[in-house]
Amino acid sequence: MKMKSKQNTITRRQQFKLFLSIMAAFAILFLTLGLIIFNLFQSSTYKSIDKDVKSEVITVKKQPNMQQNTGPDPQGRNPNPDTKKKEPSPKAPFQASILVFNNSGKLLNKTSLGNRYSILKNIKLNKKNLNKKQTITIKNMNFRSILIKISKNNNNPMYAGHYVLIMQNIDTQIQTMENFEKILIITFFIFWIIALVISYFLARINMLPIVRSWKQQTEFVNDAAHELRTPLTIIQGKLEYMLTKPNKKIIDEAESISVSLDEVSRLNSLTNNLLDLARFDNATTKLNFEYTQPDFFLKDPIMPFKDIINSQSKVFQVSLYHHPTLLLDRNKIKQLLIIILDNATKYTPKNGTIRIYDQIEGSKYQFIISDTGVGISDDDKDKIFTRFYRVDKSRTQSSGGHGLGLAIAKQIVENHHGHLFVRDNLPQGSEFVIELPIKKN
Repeated sequence: MKMKSKQNTITRRQQFKLFLSIMAAFAILFLTLGLIIFNLFQSSTYKSIDKDVKSEVITVKKQPNMQQNTGPDPQGRNPNPDTKKKEPSPKAPFQASILVFNNSGKLLNKTSLGNRYSILKNIKLNKKNLNKKQTITIKNMNFRSILIKISKNNNNPMYAGHYVLIMQNIDTQIQTMENFEKILIITFFIFWIIALVISYFLARINMLPIVRSWKQQTEFVNDAAHELRTPLTIIQGKLEYMLTKPNKKIIDEAESISVSLDEVSRLNSLTNNLLDLARFDNATTKLNFEYTQPDFFLKDPIMPFKDIINSQSKVFQVSLYHHPTLLLDRNKIKQLLIIILDNATKYTPKNGTIRIYDQIEGSKYQFIISDTGVGISDDDKDKIFTRFYRVDKSRTQSSGGHGLGLAIAKQIVENHHGHLFVRDNLPQGSEFVIELPIKKN
């Protein structure tokens, strides 16, 4: 009980560590993606602003001819003589402001700024910023600005030979970026939570076979150690007993020697079974597949069991009539048959019947080994193919089994892309069905 609790604790720790790593991975992923998207949006916004500022620079530098027409108008009237004396004021879009400075830094267009003058009056000329794009903040208002030097040949006398500071108000764009940043943070946080929930359930689903395999491996090691300990303890006890009587003859200790040899044989069988299972797990078992028919792999294991079964006052019936061509490893199938027949022989009582027969189901060839033993409950039908599982442990110990045979049999069938299952043999007993694919008729 303590071992299971410890195993469950370790499993939960592993799941928690996996979940934390997934959280960190998603956090990094979403943070990186968010920064990339925000930087792209910010860059695109500033490019659009700079494009507008550049357009204003071109407009200022390429002013149309401001010379007033002094000739008579189409109706023969002379123009107002005062108009040619007026200097045109700088004009800019609603979000743009233009400040004109002379070489000494004096602001020349106060009147054209109107209400904006109260906000922009503290701006000073800084010739070091010539042709540099900057973002400046004045009284909580944000501007994108550039200072340019206008040629003396400019058509607008207000600009000609002066410094012009073009300022584009970008409060709307900055507010948009701030809103986008908030939306981005909220959106990615929500999707991060959703991703974590989904990944949690996916991790649990994906971890189930790993956890199950880990538990099976742990149980396998524990059961194997237990199975090995029993014969080793018996052998050790018998040997220690014989050492207490060094003057005894071999014939006097024949029973102890016989028991020890039986346990050695049992150890040898268990070790071979464990090695077979280890090879299956590591996919290192080499199978020699060849095309063959049932006659070539069923006779050899059946004939020895016929004599054994008859000697135990049990009935053995063989009804094999089909001859499909199969692709398989004959030695492994023989091993499979020996395991199933040995299992049927052990648990079939005296005067009981063991029968082997075959049939074809679609593209599958089935050979069935039935017995009239005590049968297997529905709860145990799936469990009997797991390692070290025994329906009746006391009876299996007396019969010399370890609960590995059926696990090996199932591995052999699965390596042949077949199916092994057990069903009831009415009115009494069990039927083990080995199903193999037919390659050609």
